[in-house]
Amino acid sequence: MRRAASAEPERTALGRLLTLTVGAPAAGGTFVARHEGRVVFVRGAVPGETVVARLLEDAKNSAKARFWRAETLEILDPSPDRVPSVWPEAGTDGVGGAEWAHIGLHAQRRLATEVLQDLLRRAGVSTLATEEAQVEPAPHDTDGLGWRTRVRLTRGADGLLGMRGWRSHEVHPVGENPLAAEEIRALGLPDLALPEAVEAVDAVAPSVGRPAVVLIGRGLPAGGAGASGGLEVPQGLEDVDLAVQGPTGLTALSGDGMVAEEVLGRRFRVGATGFWQVHRQAPEVLTSVVLRDTEAREGDTIWDLFGGVGLFAAALADEVGPAGRVLSVEGDRRAGALAEENLAALPQASAETADVAAWVRAQEKDPDRVVVDPPRAGLGPELMAMLCARTRERIVYVSCEPSTLARDLKAAEEAGWRVEDLRAFDLFPHTHHIESVAVLTRAA
Repeated sequence: MRRAASAEPERTALGRLLTLTVGAPAAGGTFVARHEGRVVFVRGAVPGETVVARLLEDAKNSAKARFWRAETLEILDPSPDRVPSVWPEAGTDGVGGAEWAHIGLHAQRRLATEVLQDLLRRAGVSTLATEEAQVEPAPHDTDGLGWRTRVRLTRGADGLLGMRGWRSHEVHPVGENPLAAEEIRALGLPDLALPEAVEAVDAVAPSVGRPAVVLIGRGLPAGGAGASGGLEVPQGLEDVDLAVQGPTGLTALSGDGMVAEEVLGRRFRVGATGFWQVHRQAPEVLTSVVLRDTEAREGDTIWDLFGGVGLFAAALADEVGPAGRVLSVEGDRRAGALAEENLAALPQASAETADVAAWVRAQEKDPDRVVVDPPRAGLGPELMAMLCARTRERIVYVSCEPSTLARDLKAAEEAGWRVEDLRAFDLFPHTHHIESVAVLTRAA
């Protein structure tokens, strides 16, 4: 069987063409192949396939490189796991961010599980049986579509809004953008006539209220809407909360530049351009797992590190009760201020804006339990060691990057802790990303 990918024939001269037999998945959403002994990381393939792929770099310029990267142009022998792409615009020479859109969902989760288990083995994690780490779907997610509640579009050279390509600054059309929430797709952003100064657009579909849109650009005027020097509300965006992100910061044109999110019956104020889990179900799924895994008791002291706007801290405050204490720490000033606001009705909870490692060093009293939700860089050996030395009973580690999670879990084992449990969730369907929650306890 021979099936061509959506590549433009005239562009194949940009790189050398190779016929490759594709092997195991690699971290980062590609798959491993070999050409004359050199590793080639191939995008757009499936393990077991034979494909024709184009090198991203010209062969003469990369001859001494340890590895090459390539995109699939043609499938010579397809895998049974290959399906019609749910997002054709994310294929070869298309947008990044949906690198597994051509693979069946069940197979995606199997491949993500292989990557997670391999990273744990390579890191030397020994107190958890690696076969227990399995990637689970979000509840009731049958097709992996319409989950993304935060989307950024960028203006391309043709003046239209789209998304950047894989490892590229080139902007490509998004088509139907099927991973985006329906409320965002309904805005028709790529087709709107926006001021030329708009360089990018953030769109948010919150769980409460109407969508929010932020127009981003260095040349956008400050001030409100209207004829007094501010920006007129573009046609088609009259029914959204609209803001402008310009050189002087965020200016709300309608609404206040914030959105409301509701999780397990509690509301949170979040900046329209601030961090929040992008999958519609992720905040509830992760909060429920963190609550279960923390096993908080009344009167406990809990540190919630990299606490964002207070999502986990609020739920944990209910568990420790009036006699307990939850301290949320966040490095981002805006998120830290919102955490103070979101936790204001809970006297046993407090929020601080500080560098997390410096804050931990400065504390005089040790916590009973710690919850951490760091960025992709993870905790790092130093902070992991500090937390293992300071925490009395339990550390719950929420991770969006399995490679740094594996590294930090090994550091915890070396400090005398054990990995009691690890659950992983497919909260970024049709991509390689994994969200995990690991439980650490002191080794007996």
